[in-house]
Amino acid sequence: MVEFDALMANPYPLAVPLMLLGLALLGFALREGYSRPRHAGVGCLGMAFGLWLAASLVETPAERAVPVVEALVGEVCQGQIEAARRRLHPEAGWAVGDERSPRQGFSTLDRQITRAGRYRFSSWNILQIKGTTLRSDRVQVHLKVRVVDGGRPIASTWQIELRDGVNGWQVTDVLWRTLLGQRPPSRMP
Repeated sequence: MVEFDALMANPYPLAVPLMLLGLALLGFALREGYSRPRHAGVGCLGMAFGLWLAASLVETPAERAVPVVEALVGEVCQGQIEAARRRLHPEAGWAVGDERSPRQGFSTLDRQITRAGRYRFSSWNILQIKGTTLRSDRVQVHLKVRVVDGGRPIASTWQIELRDGVNGWQVTDVLWRTLLGQRPPSRMP
């Protein structure tokens, strides 16, 4: 299932070679007057177009989870802590730095979100966001966020994992990767 989701998220590594092969076969067939390569070329072009069309119609788990992360960022930046808490899985964890960092439990994550909610940032932007499907019910989202606090722009990068369950997509892990390009402190100031 992950391979299908990866293909639907990015069909070009397969669709482009199929298209090029189809064009080459068509060009050869038209130049030399053969009918079989022409049929194969049309078939390759049809498969490339069909793959592209299917990819544009299918919504992958990562595409469904990214708006949840965008909403979570907006809620935290606006100080809507209760709304942000509803997006957290009861077993969600918090870590700082990289994947090898010790994972702390839900209470630490809840404290960090409450602390961040006190700031009431004047503005915020999600500069980059990319979701990756891990399984049909698990997604990892990498994002870079810029907030303005007291006129100072502050950039940070995050890795957020989500799980799809009975309550929709919920955050299971938050990894605070960088703050102003460096390893962040163990907790928000």
